[in-house]
Amino acid sequence: MSLIDIKCPNCGASIQLDNSRESGFCSYCGSKVQIQEAINKIKIDRSGDIEKYLSIGFAATEMGNGQEAYDYANKILEIDSQNADAWELKMSGIGCMPGYNCYQMVAAGNKALELTTSSEIRNKVYIALLSISPFYLQNAYNELLQDLQIQKDLYESYRKLYPSTAAERMLKEDFILMSTYENMVQIPTLRFAVPDEEIEKNEEFAEITVEIAKGWITCGLALNERYKTYNMYFSDEGLEYWKDILEKIKRGLPDKYLTQEISSDNLNLNQLPPKPNTPRRRVNNSPPKNEGCYIATAVYGSYEAPEVIILRQFRDNTLKKSYLGRWFIKMYYYLSPPIAEKLKNAKFINKFIRSLLNKWIKHLRKKH
Repeated sequence: MSLIDIKCPNCGASIQLDNSRESGFCSYCGSKVQIQEAINKIKIDRSGDIEKYLSIGFAATEMGNGQEAYDYANKILEIDSQNADAWELKMSGIGCMPGYNCYQMVAAGNKALELTTSSEIRNKVYIALLSISPFYLQNAYNELLQDLQIQKDLYESYRKLYPSTAAERMLKEDFILMSTYENMVQIPTLRFAVPDEEIEKNEEFAEITVEIAKGWITCGLALNERYKTYNMYFSDEGLEYWKDILEKIKRGLPDKYLTQEISSDNLNLNQLPPKPNTPRRRVNNSPPKNEGCYIATAVYGSYEAPEVIILRQFRDNTLKKSYLGRWFIKMYYYLSPPIAEKLKNAKFINKFIRSLLNKWIKHLRKKH
């Protein structure tokens, strides 16, 4: 049951009725109310508000104010949940907000595509999904290359204290590497949300796709540079994954765009010369698996469940910014895998844990 706010057409009172039913009764005057008819009347009466909210929202995206655009999109969707322009605005707002919200962008964009027959809106959705990817990749590239000298010095100190486990310790404590890599592997979902045939027939889309491919290559090289500070390098599986994603990004590109500049030959990521008397180590950098590896994923059944995405965003945008938060994340990664394994088939316990997590997720939604 979902209650909606409407006005009684007889007495004008504000009432709440169940929108899953055809009709209801006004609690003030007792008259019968046809619910869909009342909803349609609200849409007509507030069409001016919708136009105003759209205008303000899109102006906010041009100024880079994603939160304001997102809020105005939600105001429109409260009036008309089937408004394709509002879903497009919501998608654009998410793209301008801090952090990597690739899955949410794709979900909002797909909703806009589902609700529209307008080629103009479809092109706007596709161009937004594509054009944000090079920006995200550039941001990931910058993050991976920051503080490398500090990390090298710290690694050398660890080698003196923990000769056999220094690299593993550094990887576990390098939160920039952990968070950037996890965010980075989301980014291709934006490109994959655009059909290959659209890339093939639209030159603007093709040109942006080339930039995405270049960004994917440079991010791979930057990731390898960070591994090299710990005398590590890409595993064969990780390298194959990186090349496979690159080939998928390029799908649909006309032949004239398939230059050497975006060839997988540029991903020579495991050519790290060993340091004297120090064995090289392979790092397992294959993509995160969408399995029940951690507690939230085990409880909700999918790494991409909306609830799990919200919890990851809380981790990235809040916990990682404080020492205690980073300590909590470290302990969670250490303790959660065996617990999650036991939760896979524990339906009753899963239900209980889900109810607790749902309350926390509800709080996070209200707060953010």
